[in-house]
Amino acid sequence: MLPGKAVFCEKPLALDDEGIERCLDAAKKYQRPLLCAFNRRFDPGLRSVKDRIDSGEIGQIQVVKTCSRDSPKPSVDYLKISGGIFHDCAVHDIDYICWLLGEYPCSVSSFAHAHFEDIKELGDQDTVCIIMKFPSGKLATIDLSRCAVYGYDQRVEVFGNNGMLTCGEQRPTGVRCHNGKGATSVPIFFSFASRYQESYAIEMEHFLSVVQGTEECNVKGDSILAVSKIASACEESVREGKVISLNWDHQNGF
Repeated sequence: MLPGKAVFCEKPLALDDEGIERCLDAAKKYQRPLLCAFNRRFDPGLRSVKDRIDSGEIGQIQVVKTCSRDSPKPSVDYLKISGGIFHDCAVHDIDYICWLLGEYPCSVSSFAHAHFEDIKELGDQDTVCIIMKFPSGKLATIDLSRCAVYGYDQRVEVFGNNGMLTCGEQRPTGVRCHNGKGATSVPIFFSFASRYQESYAIEMEHFLSVVQGTEECNVKGDSILAVSKIASACEESVREGKVISLNWDHQNGF
């Protein structure tokens, strides 16, 4: 980090926790903004889910489910430097769920498999299921895949004692055609760049506002580091075949 420079960075902020801590320490030392933009926090639909949860609309949250399936399948060259499916993909869902609930999990359990030979040869996985339990008793599940042939599949469901909120598949247009053969609609967005194009623009506007001093950075350093630690715990769960417990010195950093 250069002295006097504000920094905007998509995840990962660094390749390991020690690197993340050095970046955060440098931001404090030079008193400059550092935004590691988890883009889903800036998506209008997902932000609306967060706001409506906070308003108490569906009461006490009990279960959160997310589904994140890539399209197209990433290249082997990218996968070699991606950091693996947990730190490259799962971190988005982990961050979003923790942000929704305002707490970090106390335990995680993960299962993973490589269906694609080229991914298996890298020692990585392409299909993952994660279960997280939170101190409040809330449960969350994450369903990941490196390849959905039908498009970039992104969904979230939040269930509470007074109802449910969902944010489902996004399409370039919501128009549907109904005729004698049935109903048709345009395919869902093909890739992350098209699905989250609006959130990328909004997060950049947020960064500029932070630099100008008109907004406070809404991705805190504690949460950046916590998400990385949770992703590593999920990796450990797959490796060890057991539930991994997590302990936190702080309650939240959101």
